[in-house]
Amino acid sequence: MEDPVVTAAQIAFAARIKNSSDVSENTKNAQAIAKAWRGAVHTLDPDRFQIEALVTPELDQKLDILDTETACAYEFKVSGKNAWAEFYKDIVKVIIWNEKRKKKITCLVFITEEKYGRPFLDAPMPRAYTKYLAEHGLKVSVQYVRHG
Repeated sequence: MEDPVVTAAQIAFAARIKNSSDVSENTKNAQAIAKAWRGAVHTLDPDRFQIEALVTPELDQKLDILDTETACAYEFKVSGKNAWAEFYKDIVKVIIWNEKRKKKITCLVFITEEKYGRPFLDAPMPRAYTKYLAEHGLKVSVQYVRHG
């Protein structure tokens, strides 16, 4: 069964991607993709999906999307570049979320661009870490979006 949140990410990514060497233009494009994705997920069910859920005020960090029915968080790193760093940071956000609340997040879906993200995330260390987390109650998966 396809995950509608991941499907929305793929649609937003494919519809807005531009090929440019300009860093500023790429940043604006990534922001537009993320905004389109969050908007699409919100329209799926605004009562179910919490958009940009605040982890804690003192850290000024947010989860991109929280599915309140499944206790699953979603993070979307549009560019696969440096996806590995964002991956670990997003896991820490979920761990801190769980330390501060009674209702725990049990699942994290990390979404990123396939070409640059897969070589770093489909590797022994991230796999070992996700296995460790699963043994401690947090299921982490990586989903890839691609061009076309």
